[in-house]
Amino acid sequence: MNTLCLFKVTVKGFSGSQYKTVYVISDSMDEAYQTYRDFLDIQDYEFEHDRELEKIELVAKFYTNAGTECKKLFISNSVRNLFKKE
Repeated sequence: MNTLCLFKVTVKGFSGSQYKTVYVISDSMDEAYQTYRDFLDIQDYEFEHDRELEKIELVAKFYTNAGTECKKLFISNSVRNLFKKE
């Protein structure tokens, strides 16, 4: 069964910043943090120790091919279009 998870990722630095806590859709906690960490590293924001993981929380889990009793994730067309390759 395929799953998508919404994680709340919080890093050690960036106090009071929009980058302190973000949300990442991924299929694992490790990949969620790595996705965000890669973004911070590429942008070279703050110091490296500020980019370290403070905590990660599972907010929701969605099954992409589950039965009727599981939560479903619906993505609007306008959001889907943001990620289309040109």
